[in-house]
Amino acid sequence: MLSNASNRPAFHSSVEESLGELSLLLDEQDWEEADRLTADLLLDAVVQNQPGETALLQEATPRHRPHLTTEDLAALPCQLLHALDDRWQRASGGHFGFSAQLQIYAATLETIDFDPALRNWSTPHPFFEEVGWLMLFPLRPIGFLRFYSWLDFDLEAPRGHLPALWYWRVPRIASLQMGGLLTGQGGAFGDLARLDAMMLRLSRCHQLGG
Repeated sequence: MLSNASNRPAFHSSVEESLGELSLLLDEQDWEEADRLTADLLLDAVVQNQPGETALLQEATPRHRPHLTTEDLAALPCQLLHALDDRWQRASGGHFGFSAQLQIYAATLETIDFDPALRNWSTPHPFFEEVGWLMLFPLRPIGFLRFYSWLDFDLEAPRGHLPALWYWRVPRIASLQMGGLLTGQGGAFGDLARLDAMMLRLSRCHQLGG
């Protein structure tokens, strides 16, 4: 898990309530709804510290909710990341969760020679293949990510497959710029800057112990 720190301060009551709901969804193995709630909690943690953004978030429809930028990911609260990861890990027996994703990401960097500057269909980041996020074709995966509805919301999915919506939500224009079809990361090249930002934040939170 991300940390073993104890005696953390309590969350705001609304966050505690949402974490309780998340636990129920995970216990019921409703992985897709749990993924959506996880992404919402991460986004809520970002916008609550940005004046004027909270009202916009509450008014936005699910399709038009803001997304987590590279800067947002780099500043996510370690306490919340731990709480979310702990619930995902426990419910899935370590199969899903941020810790699983971080371990896979670190392992791919150690064993595979990959140039992050390359961004085309023939050179997808090895992490995407390991966690099952790439579109698969008979001979090999290509660099486009699967549409969100094509992900596997069960324990037959590869380790680290979920949570994923934190990464899939991007603005429509960004989707187009990455080769997508206005469908978030689905059908688009992976955004390596956002992936790196999240993994670096998870690693930092692990080092800080909380």
